[in-house]
Amino acid sequence: MLKYSVIIPVYNVENYLPRCISSLLAQNYADLEILLIDNGSKDQSGQICEDYAAQFSNITAYHIPNKGVGSARNFGLAKAKGEFIYFVDADDYLVGNLFSDVESQLDSQLDLLVFSYYNSIEKNLSEIDRSAKILPTEGKKDKSDFIALFQELCLTDMMYTVWNKIYRREFLEEHEIVFESYELGEDVRFNLNVYQHVNAVFLVKSGYYVYISGRVDSAMGQYNPNRMNYQLEELGKVDQLMTSWNIHDDQFIDQIKARILMSNIQNISKQKMSLSKKRHCVEMLCRNQEMIVLLKKPTSPLHPLVRRLLHFRMYRTVIFIKKLQTLIK
Repeated sequence: MLKYSVIIPVYNVENYLPRCISSLLAQNYADLEILLIDNGSKDQSGQICEDYAAQFSNITAYHIPNKGVGSARNFGLAKAKGEFIYFVDADDYLVGNLFSDVESQLDSQLDLLVFSYYNSIEKNLSEIDRSAKILPTEGKKDKSDFIALFQELCLTDMMYTVWNKIYRREFLEEHEIVFESYELGEDVRFNLNVYQHVNAVFLVKSGYYVYISGRVDSAMGQYNPNRMNYQLEELGKVDQLMTSWNIHDDQFIDQIKARILMSNIQNISKQKMSLSKKRHCVEMLCRNQEMIVLLKKPTSPLHPLVRRLLHFRMYRTVIFIKKLQTLIK
């Protein structure tokens, strides 16, 4: 059996895809397959997949109708032959030697491996800035260890994505864990299902993945008025999972809510729309019932100045603050 199956959904990323695939080939690790799932691309991405598949025997290209990234990943899961599954986004890339470095930690008893990564801001494929997201601890953790660390790990914002994790395929199959069809947040729901059943996790502080943040044409970069509602639904599922572990922590939930609110305001501040439109969008966020309660709480984890500005509907000032990337997230 192959050690790894690398699944890459591909959609209109002709400028990024060669870099992504090349970074996998540069790993110089033979015991893996790369599955390129062209998700109905309208640019040259599909042809690029075919070109690489023709050149490298461990690369296979598939072409399917576009039903979302989750559907493409599920297609890849059904085709995968590796003992362990790794998902990559086609506009990102790897550094270092991930597969050889973590190989000794991956055995039939390990369900999940999580590693650190890098956030990169770039323009025209040239990096402008890079920052590291490092896990607070490392080593093998059993179920009780993982539960004890769960809140700390969640606050790193590193537990929601799939591309800094390696999953044992039989574990996913045993618990019938696949991607559900959602407009946003498939990764979060997938991982919460994993965390519900996981018994053994290995955490790695080394970073191997470069996530390109801030792409305006990416799903995360575009403004979606429903984004916060989806995120609050996901937070509700986090709360349910913690409750099943007999963990009740309203302060932790409020911390995540505050991050959700401020990340959405940050996203709005970056959009190419009029200031009045941005103000309206922020006002709609603050009219959410859960955010109304959060803003009224004296113990709210929001920065006191930001909380007061939002409470008094000084939305333009908050937008300006986030545009300058100052104060508190």
